[in-house]
Amino acid sequence: MITTCWSSIVLFATLSGATYPNLVAAQWALESGWGQHTSGRNNYFGMKGAGSSITTQEYINGRYVSVYSSFKNYDSAEDSVKDLVNKWHKNYKGYRGVNNARSREEAARMLAAQGYATSPTYARSLIGLMNRNSVPVPSNLNDDKTRQSYRCG
Repeated sequence: MITTCWSSIVLFATLSGATYPNLVAAQWALESGWGQHTSGRNNYFGMKGAGSSITTQEYINGRYVSVYSSFKNYDSAEDSVKDLVNKWHKNYKGYRGVNNARSREEAARMLAAQGYATSPTYARSLIGLMNRNSVPVPSNLNDDKTRQSYRCG
């Protein structure tokens, strides 16, 4: 059974307080290959920290290089989304959260400018993913039918 898909990430991001839930879904798609490749247990966003250590690609000094890094482990996809939203979408430890952006495109550019990713095409890739895949943001989060319609399966 598929546990994550674009719409489920949009639901989790909305529940976590993201202003631009489809941006979170674009990050999920880009960072994890549409949920197929996590960097730690249930880590769909490449959030670094104590947990699983793997080799990954980083853009350093104008080229991609392989680096060995440690990535956080999460109990669930929803926990992974909550951590991302709390640290990058909301104001956190001196960062101006991307929830402050006037548009989802500006928010994508803010993520890149504030150092979330090393790829020089990160913001453009996120914007392209949002333009092709966005779903309506759930408006009634207390309704079980609404929640169920955003689940994968």
